[in-house]
Amino acid sequence: MQSMTPVEVDSTAWVRRALTDRGWLLSGRPSVAEPASVDAAPAGLEPVVGVDVGGTKIHVALVGPGAGLVDETVDTDRRGGRHVTAQVAGLVVKLSELAGLDAVPRRIGIGIPGAPDLDRGTVAHAPNVPGWDRLDVFGDLAERLGVRPSLYNDVNLAAWGERFWDLGPAAGDLAFVAVGTGIGLGLVLGDQLHRGGHGLAGEIGDLPFGADPYAPESLVRGPLETVVSGQGVLDAYLRAGGTPGLGVRGIFDAAGAGDPAAATVIDDVGRLLAMALRAIRAIVDPDVYVLGGGIGSRPETLAATRRWLTGLAGPAWRVRSSVLGPYATVAGALAVACADAA
Repeated sequence: MQSMTPVEVDSTAWVRRALTDRGWLLSGRPSVAEPASVDAAPAGLEPVVGVDVGGTKIHVALVGPGAGLVDETVDTDRRGGRHVTAQVAGLVVKLSELAGLDAVPRRIGIGIPGAPDLDRGTVAHAPNVPGWDRLDVFGDLAERLGVRPSLYNDVNLAAWGERFWDLGPAAGDLAFVAVGTGIGLGLVLGDQLHRGGHGLAGEIGDLPFGADPYAPESLVRGPLETVVSGQGVLDAYLRAGGTPGLGVRGIFDAAGAGDPAAATVIDDVGRLLAMALRAIRAIVDPDVYVLGGGIGSRPETLAATRRWLTGLAGPAWRVRSSVLGPYATVAGALAVACADAA
């Protein structure tokens, strides 16, 4: 487990205001006081940085006094390894200069698509960033930035962002399932992030259904991720006789326009997600489930998942879409940057 305690309430309040002003957070929780404007932030406010490293995009956001929230998104360097850590450090330096800071902020939270090894600094289960399983990612980033950032699995940070900025502790235990380039699970149990003994809790792409668990691709990406992911949706649509050349967004649009192949694919994504949620309930039984990511946050995905959960025995399923949407991980990274990791 990892717990986080805010460094100072004011920092959290200013970041919340910045997220709300940018439209990333629809509204702050009524019980949390927010400043009238982030532009009026006190000069002594410590700036914070949040980073979302994805398989296709890197998004960096900085909140600081006088700057409000500044951010930038770039394509992830497909070469992986140090090329990606160089991208991250370069963006942090660039935004720090843009915000008028004399140095890189010392509080930086980073979400990465894999399982960080806190002892070796490497990142396992990160097929979309090649080479990170052999690179001291912690050490390389620290050397480039001049400060040691806090690294977490990206879906864990999405879960924490949803809990920290929107739902609050009263929501109980939370499971955040992100479906986009891949699939992952973030767990907040007992008001703490749950990583597991080796940082692999939440790697639900390895659940042994959806595809042959022992097929060569499944041994690399995981059986469930092979089919419930961006590439999985594309492959399934073509197998169903769909129109070649459509992207994932096009497939969802086609389903809405009455394309039976597209509708079948989306329904099957919902079926497999419902199976995954049932597996999660059997093991940790969270109070609420949040679907996020480019595919998971689609209303069609939520509807299909709920449909396949209908009629199952047990307590009612509280399944909802992410409020933070595509900003969940970077918002969670900002949250941990506002906090001490215990």
